[in-house]
Amino acid sequence: MDGKKEQKIQAQEWVVMFDGQIKRSEKEIDANEHHLEVESQKTE
Repeated sequence: MDGKKEQKIQAQEWVVMFDGQIKRSEKEIDANEHHLEVESQKTE
């Protein structure tokens, strides 16, 4: 992976409540930071 190139991931989160309401959020996250966070969770 090229560390100099900034990569963005389009992330979506859908939450369905017990009463049938649906909440949706969307945001862009940095791919490299997300990768580091995932790797650190694996080692715990």
